[in-house]
Amino acid sequence: MLRKWVPVLAATTLVLAACGGGDDEASGGSGGSGGEAEVRQVTAGLLPVAVTGALQGGIEQGFFEERNIEVTIETGQGGAALLPAVASGEMEFATSNPVSLLQARGEGLDVRVIGHWTSTHAEGEDVNGVVAHRDSGVTDAAGLAGKRIAVNTLNGMGQLTIDESVRQAGGDPSGIQYVELGFPDMPAALEAGNVDAVWVPEPFLSRLIDAGHPVASYSSQESVPGHPTQLFFTSAQLAESDPQLVEDFTAALEETLEWADANPDAVRTEAEEFLQTPPGAMATVGIEEFGTDLRREQIERMGELMVEAGLLEEDELDIEGLLPQE
Repeated sequence: MLRKWVPVLAATTLVLAACGGGDDEASGGSGGSGGEAEVRQVTAGLLPVAVTGALQGGIEQGFFEERNIEVTIETGQGGAALLPAVASGEMEFATSNPVSLLQARGEGLDVRVIGHWTSTHAEGEDVNGVVAHRDSGVTDAAGLAGKRIAVNTLNGMGQLTIDESVRQAGGDPSGIQYVELGFPDMPAALEAGNVDAVWVPEPFLSRLIDAGHPVASYSSQESVPGHPTQLFFTSAQLAESDPQLVEDFTAALEETLEWADANPDAVRTEAEEFLQTPPGAMATVGIEEFGTDLRREQIERMGELMVEAGLLEEDELDIEGLLPQE
């Protein structure tokens, strides 16, 4: 299984990519799930985080092979980096967070969600959070005001939820300085004191907590509890030119989600292999919720926050165009 890093692309690339069409050959031929059908090769872009083990697990379980689909996983720093790759036909499917997807729709990029991937926990210890340096004195969301915080994508989901959690805690987020860093680079930046805090998912969250750095905020939970963190999407071009492939991939994805929900320890094991961490390194990391519910209500709330934050104009908010019809 090929694993490749997809570099971050400038926001303007999203608009340029909107002009690119997909390649009919990318689907590897027309589909169907019959045993004699041609195997269709697709590329799926995901983040290099623990839950990527779920897709590898789905591949290992044969859910995609049963539908004559061979999946190659590529990884990228953030959903915003993967969007143009899907829109241009460089890859067929990818995951991205609701903020990046709604921004893309607002900029005229015709991407379409095909299914749920992961969501945060509505209560208790969450699977992403803002971790402050152990010597910073920051212990809650209000204390993040005026600090230098690393996020994987500027003006993305991390920044949006942190600002809202600071506001709800009575602080002023306007003075926060955000720095864009890849998740793997954040622990070193925090240890070196280059930033005051980092917004990280698992497995980085657990590692930093174990190193003595406190969680200042479970910003997703404090802003929009239980919201989707990643959704699977494709391009309009592929959805319209090869609907059978999209339907088959979505069906295999739903089986993968059900398997992942029932087998969190297996997801951790697959993640260790995929991320090339030592065996047992992820035994205690938190795993996001899977399931097939799109959580439309939470996506709508995130859209409202985006409009309030000036990330989108109200007439650019296109939730209906993004999500599949129910």
